[in-house]
Amino acid sequence: MKNREFKINEFINRGIIESNIEFSQTHNAPLSIVKFGYDVDLEDGFFFKDIISFIHSYSDFNSILQQPNDTFLIFLRDCKIHEAKSIITQMVQKIKFKFNVDIKQIGITLLDSNDSYKTLLDRLDKYFVMSKLSSKTKIFYGTHDFDFYETQSDKKILENIFKKSSDIKLFNFYQGLPITEQVEILKFDQGLIQLKIDPIKLPFYKNENFTFIQHDLIPATIKASIVKIKPEQSLMVLGNLEFLDSSPVERSSMRVEPERDIYVSISLENKKLLDGTIASLSENSIAIHVKPENIKILSEKPLWGTNISVQFQIPTKKSFLATIKTKAMIYSIVDNKIILNITPSTPIKSKIRNYISIRQSSVLVNLKQEIKKYS
Repeated sequence: MKNREFKINEFINRGIIESNIEFSQTHNAPLSIVKFGYDVDLEDGFFFKDIISFIHSYSDFNSILQQPNDTFLIFLRDCKIHEAKSIITQMVQKIKFKFNVDIKQIGITLLDSNDSYKTLLDRLDKYFVMSKLSSKTKIFYGTHDFDFYETQSDKKILENIFKKSSDIKLFNFYQGLPITEQVEILKFDQGLIQLKIDPIKLPFYKNENFTFIQHDLIPATIKASIVKIKPEQSLMVLGNLEFLDSSPVERSSMRVEPERDIYVSISLENKKLLDGTIASLSENSIAIHVKPENIKILSEKPLWGTNISVQFQIPTKKSFLATIKTKAMIYSIVDNKIILNITPSTPIKSKIRNYISIRQSSVLVNLKQEIKKYS
């Protein structure tokens, strides 16, 4: 009886997978598929139900299928691989905060127009197994055209991809505000990319040493040095391509930089650990500049995966100061900057959103003034 039920479930799952593939290929719509592992505790079914319910809602109510050996599939319709990785990264962090559960085994791939049921799942299984065998908690991902873990900076692979699709998206930031542009590659030779850019954005590229690139068929975000700019022709040359496992481009919410120093206190169990100043802030995370000697305090192993608290004050629209206090968890430490994921309550999140709105308005005014200079 159990074997018969297993077979029926297998047929149903295959039908759902094949219908997702057929729909996406027929409508020429992107489809990302995610495989993750989670050991189900049947003695606590309500807890498992709550986690699956959260995943279902967070993935915009896309299909979730149970697979053998405590694995699950998520289908993200109309979702390219960069967005899929960002969604899943944020989802895993929120599950850790909300349920104190670590989901460590994750593979992601993008449906290709030539994929079959077997080729798609074989490629997905490959990345899932890599994640399972990895000693690090890491999402492994790739596409039909670009296997980041095998090719790395293989120029021939890039040349073939750029011939297949010459469209790329450039990302830069102005005081935390994203500046994006869809451009076409004019030439790719010896690791150098030549492209035509919007002349109105020239001043921003001139003030930067690098830019970020995303391509639909390349799973990793690329960091590229700005080698040369020809203003009279609106041409830009990029080089020193570096594939990044994560980047600022993958932020799930708007991030702003304070206009002036905002001091923040970090504590554990109501005991102050250290303080610093806010480098940037979003409703989901905060980056803090701290003294080099204080980095050791937060980089100690016991504090990774530990709930800590942050407290600071931000201006309001009425020029008052709003006190923000929220739980946080270390996401990464880079040089003298600590990035924390935060889980503010609804009232606190509203205050942060109001502050972000104030800063956005101010930055946009500055941005328009900069643009006028070069118009």
